Amino acid sequence: FDPQFAVSVSQVDPLPHQLDAVYQHMLPQPRLRFLLADDPGAGKTIMAGLLMREMMQRGEVSRVLVLCPKALTDQWRREMWERFRERFTLVTGELVASAFGQNVWAENDLCVASIDLAIQDHILPGLEQVTWDLVIFDEAHKLSAYRYGSSGKIDKTKRYMLAERLSPSTKHLLLMTATPHKGDPENFRLLLALLDDKVFGSQGGLTRAIEKDDSPYFLRRMKESMKHFDGRPLFLPRHVDTVGYA
Repeated sequence: FDPQFAVSVSQVDPLPHQLDAVYQHMLPQPRLRFLLADDPGAGKTIMAGLLMREMMQRGEVSRVLVLCPKALTDQWRREMWERFRERFTLVTGELVASAFGQNVWAENDLCVASIDLAIQDHILPGLEQVTWDLVIFDEAHKLSAYRYGSSGKIDKTKRYMLAERLSPSTKHLLLMTATPHKGDPENFRLLLALLDDKVFGSQGGLTRAIEKDDSPYFLRRMKESMKHFDGRPLFLPRHVDTVGYA
């Protein structure tokens, strides 16, 4: 009966752009493969938590993995508990080493870990043995891959290869970053290819997939477009000027 049930049962007061992202762009996708690229300060963690909670209430998701920079792991655990009452297990190297004969990734349905832990050679095999309902990569611009020269050789970082290996083992994949484009169109295409390597197999496919306002793969809003419910701007205006100097 409640189309926004996750809002009702969570400790959040979401803003219009957050409700729009979750309920108009992401939840309608039967298989979510999405890059959320709103400006900094938009509350992408809250949007991810609302999405997760709504999917859980609908019986769509039970196993969730969050991979982010180490400095953000405690913030993710705190936000998920305080706002959504979901207790995530922080997977560390010490926890993996102490779980003799057990796979901590399989034993815990809700996990958060540093992406630089997950790429380590002694950690990755256990992670690859399990499947997830939803995988979230925060600061996804760190998943870098580049194409060099006329040879077409692609140089992939370990972080990118981790995402490439986990992508097939999860139904829903959410990438989050405030800086999705580094000025290199091919780097941007390779990032989106983690979502669907066929759709984003070429620059033409990328253009067709993300240019629509209701793109099923991509959403980016600038601070200037974010408003309160009464129409007041959410952020102070930005004034950009280039100052000359001697």
